[in-house]
Formats: sequence, C-alpha cells, structure tokens
Amino acid sequence: MPRRFFKKLSRKRHHLQTRWYMRPFSFVFGDAAYWSINRRNVTRAVALGFFIAFLPPPIPHTMVALALAIALRVNIPVTLTAIFITNPVTMVPLYYAAYRSGCYVLDLEPLNRLPRFNSHDWLPAFHGPFLEPFVLGCIMLGLAVAVVGYILLGLSWHLSLVYKFYKRKRLRRQKEQNRNIE
Repeated sequence: MPRRFFKKLSRKRHHLQTRWYMRPFSFVFGDAAYWSINRRNVTRAVALGFFIAFLPPPIPHTMVALALAIALRVNIPVTLTAIFITNPVTMVPLYYAAYRSGCYVLDLEPLNRLPRFNSHDWLPAFHGPFLEPFVLGCIMLGLAVAVVGYILLGLSWHLSLVYKFYKRKRLRRQKEQNRNIE
C-alpha cells in the first residue's frame, strides 16, 4: 500500500524534465535517489518534511524542504508533500501547541493575549515573552512529529510487507492443496 501511494507522487519526473525552465536542475532529474520509492528513502523524506513543517512561519518551508531534500538525497516529492501538514486549517492549533510546549519547557506563564506594541517596537515586545518559547516549541514539536512519523510510516510499511508475504504464502499453500486433491 505505501509504495503504490508514494509512486503517484513521483510520476511527473519525466514530464518536468522536458521543460526548458528545469534545465538548471537536470542533476536532480538524473539521480534516482531523489525519486526512488523505497522504505528508507520515503520514511526519511516524510520525517524531514514533518520537521520542516513545524519551523516558524517567516521561514519559506518549500525552499528549505527542497534544499534539504537535495542535500540529504531523499525523495523530493514526498518531502514537499509532507510539509503541508501545516496548512491554513492546522497552522493555528499546531503553532499554539508549539508555543504552549515551549512555555512549559522554559517554565514561563503563557500569555493570555499578545502584548500591545507600537509599529516601531514590535520586535522587543515579542522577543522575551512570546518568541523564545514559540521557536523552542516549534523545534521540539517538529523533532517529535518527525520521529513519530518516521517510526509509524516505517512500521506500517514493514507490516504491509509482512502481510503481503504471508498472504502469498497462504495462496501458494492453497494452490498446492488444490493440485494434490485433483
């Protein structure tokens, strides 16, 4: 099941390779490591995407994900898909959980509302009470979600392979029994 699902994400490789604006990136299309669908590569790509998804908002997630996927030689489409765990619907609860967990680790009292600030002094108002726990929480939750995603995807992939193996073994045994009966 996982292999079939992730294979759909990598099918556009040859179509993209023919475009003129993709010529500077031809090294990416020629290397199979960036497009291969195996358990090791895909689980690492999902973990990387989940971690990048939790980075604080001013960081461009897509560019960071693309650069790190190329540097770490993991599946690019899977990494880019995994960063969309944070989308406009899930962003507020996930970032709020990151802020609260950062406050918990730093032993700070969470703010009930954002501090008031003028247009010229917004950074000092956010730096102490909000920014530090938020960034720490984002990194902590990003690491935690990446590890859990890596383990769960690897485990589900492995269990699906074991299930298919025993299913084939059972079918083979049934065919042999049917031949022996005839």
